[in-house]
Amino acid sequence: MAKQICGNLAINPDEGITTIALAEHLGISRNTVPAIAAKFALTKRDDGFRKYDVFRQVHGLEPLLINTALDSFKIAHSRAIGDGTCDTDDTASRICLIDEISGIENLASALWDQGLIHISDLAAEYGYAYETFRKKLKSGDINLPPIQPIELSPNRIMYRPLDVVLWRRHGIVMNLPKATGSSSDSVQPPSAELSEQTSTRPSPPASMTSAVFAAAIAATDEKSDFSAPPAHSSDDPHTPRP
Repeated sequence: MAKQICGNLAINPDEGITTIALAEHLGISRNTVPAIAAKFALTKRDDGFRKYDVFRQVHGLEPLLINTALDSFKIAHSRAIGDGTCDTDDTASRICLIDEISGIENLASALWDQGLIHISDLAAEYGYAYETFRKKLKSGDINLPPIQPIELSPNRIMYRPLDVVLWRRHGIVMNLPKATGSSSDSVQPPSAELSEQTSTRPSPPASMTSAVFAAAIAATDEKSDFSAPPAHSSDDPHTPRP
């Protein structure tokens, strides 16, 4: 069982990742990694950083429970198939109707591979040019996912791409399990209430404060040190920012 749980990220959880790999995941340059690591108390061991630490301390998620949340989410957004003779509780007789989720078998690995995306790069997903997106964001006309973004620095407001896609295209918030503490802490299974997934458009949580929203706007402002990114499709890889 322990080996099965620890296999959620397709590696030994103690296996290190390089500074370059961490930079690619966070969407930043490798020169920025030391400052970000210090802010989130990430410790670089002899063999590098740990993915589990990044999930817990940067994302605020519990990696050992992410795939359990995926299973619950698929069930909540699935439909029975066949001639009606199958047991509706049998997951093999159901199909997930959310395209972006149905093909994912290991959510922890998928979230790691997708990395983080800067708020200004959400323009393509929302169907706007960079400058138009910036103006609409400042005027409050952009319906951002009602989740707490990851603030790497005042001008590095980041989102997980899957969170944005699910909210933008389906109006769904995926309630992933929150981190329970340090990597050495024991992990308790989530309660049924916390594991429920919603397909409604919930009100923004209290954590999405005006200060956070203002920081998000500032991150796309021309006064920041970011230049307008080149046009690209929402499926293109994201270039790390300096």
